[in-house]
Amino acid sequence: MSVYIIDKLITDFDETISEADTIQLLVYAAAENREHDRTQTLTHWKETVEWYTTKYTHIVDEWLDNHDSRQLSIVDFLKAFETLEIASIRRVMQGRFLEGLYHAQLRQLGREIQKRQGVESIFTAMRKADVTIEILSANWSQILVEGAVEGLCDRVTANRLVFGTNQLKREVTPRSTGEIKLNVISAHDKLRHFRDHRSKTGQTAYIGDSISDLLAMLEADVGILIGENRTALRTIERFQIPTISIADRLSEEITDKGTILHTHSWETLDRFLKRKT
Repeated sequence: MSVYIIDKLITDFDETISEADTIQLLVYAAAENREHDRTQTLTHWKETVEWYTTKYTHIVDEWLDNHDSRQLSIVDFLKAFETLEIASIRRVMQGRFLEGLYHAQLRQLGREIQKRQGVESIFTAMRKADVTIEILSANWSQILVEGAVEGLCDRVTANRLVFGTNQLKREVTPRSTGEIKLNVISAHDKLRHFRDHRSKTGQTAYIGDSISDLLAMLEADVGILIGENRTALRTIERFQIPTISIADRLSEEITDKGTILHTHSWETLDRFLKRKT
């Protein structure tokens, strides 16, 4: 019998496994590969980030502070972000921010990403205990994520950079074109993938750090929020989602589906997910 109460763990990547968001790593690495327009690219990128942040904050405040929207659901709230996410990715592709990256470069960048404390040892122990681990991420480079979790999980699902070669320059090694093959954009995409890949025979846990993870958390047998993402916590409060601190319940049995468990560390989560003897 497994030492864990779950048979499968599906987890987000950026700021759930990684210490920080890794999107900027991709843009800066691509800019370094294009030295002739590096400064212009990074200036344009800064403007794009500011545009996105302003739009994102407006949606959050409009919904979470607007008492006239009280009758609407969390599903409606999360759908409000989909148009922004699509427009944002379109800007990224049009701006060619991710053009010029190599496969090996992306994998090495992934290997260098700082992970949250305890992740590597916990994933290793879980897999030895026959817990299946899958990464479900809206990151723009699946290769980057695969580099970061190499040998630690069974499957990675993320977006993919498109690669090609410039025949005029007689390139041999394909480089990213700046286009992205989209697979996971929104909270609803994560929910769809979660439903498709959850365990058919046992308990499945989902762990994430942001609002894009909330629907999958609520669908999971064990849904966990890690960290202190302010928007996620505001959303949970606004829609009155039952939430329990794992640190206060280490000696108790698993709670009801639809309740979000909150933790600040993978070590605490690991202790909670182990069977009580």
